[in-house]
Amino acid sequence: MSTRTRVWLRRALVAALVGFGIWAVAANWSEVAAALRQLSPWAVVAALAVGFATTAAALSVWRALLSDLGYPLPLAAAARIFYVSQLGKYVPGSVWSIVTQIELSRAYRIPKRANVTVGLLAIAMAVTTGLGLGALLLPFAGAGAERRYWWIALIVPVLAAGLHPRVLGPALNRALRMVRREPLSRTPSGRGLLRAAALQGLVWLGLGLQAWLLLVGLGAPAGPALPVAIGGYALAYSLGQLAVGLPAGAGVREAALTLALSAVVAPPTALVAALLARAVMTVVDLALAALAGATTRRRQNGAPNGDPDRRPDRAPDSGAARGQDRRDHEVRDAEPRRS
Repeated sequence: MSTRTRVWLRRALVAALVGFGIWAVAANWSEVAAALRQLSPWAVVAALAVGFATTAAALSVWRALLSDLGYPLPLAAAARIFYVSQLGKYVPGSVWSIVTQIELSRAYRIPKRANVTVGLLAIAMAVTTGLGLGALLLPFAGAGAERRYWWIALIVPVLAAGLHPRVLGPALNRALRMVRREPLSRTPSGRGLLRAAALQGLVWLGLGLQAWLLLVGLGAPAGPALPVAIGGYALAYSLGQLAVGLPAGAGVREAALTLALSAVVAPPTALVAALLARAVMTVVDLALAALAGATTRRRQNGAPNGDPDRRPDRAPDSGAARGQDRRDHEVRDAEPRRS
């Protein structure tokens, strides 16, 4: 496939993702507009600010996992790839974020298997830490919470065991061999996974604070609402990620979050907060993707070959790249020296 074709395919994919993101806002606009009329304006502004910071933390999780596999990316390049790819979660199918990351990271010679591995690891990390945080904080929701969420305590240890490096690395390479793909030269390390888990904890904290600000803006008591908002959002988001095929867990996330928030506010108010939380993060995703797309276009216009990123001389875990380097040196050595 030619470079020009890849550039146009990339633009078409980004345009489709932006369209689905806009549709996600428009589909719930009547409920969102009604909620905004009863919400304190300061809560919306504060929630948006926290949303932008939270998405930056999510970028750090993805970048840390990619670096742990041996593919570190500069911050600016990682932001351009990650922020655009996040619109893929609004497309039904649950794979489009990873597909977009594969396409946009070609300039850095990151293999498909590395992108797919990082994408699946990010989901597994988010679900494991999200369910764990929910199990830790939701008992503060009041009497009966333990009976409602007891099943989480059974699932989290199993998921955590699956993320242990001695289990995860061999399992990933075995899966790659089963689909006739070359195994990873570097498997996830304990240190790298712990770092990603800590960063994911910051993501849950930010998302929970965003929901808490909206709850308080709708009249919820600040103290009791904080652990419920953080734990409830972590649980709801994790369940939404498990809803394969639904765009960004639509419906599942809102239902789970409404149920959790109903411990501190009336169910209609909890539903409004859940819808607003979805709208805030959708606006954040659209804004960051637009900024990343504009930056990419400027770099494309300034690059002589139309590619916004310079390919590195050598990429880790790339036997073909190393072989090409050796052939280039041999050709140069064989050339007659000019007098």
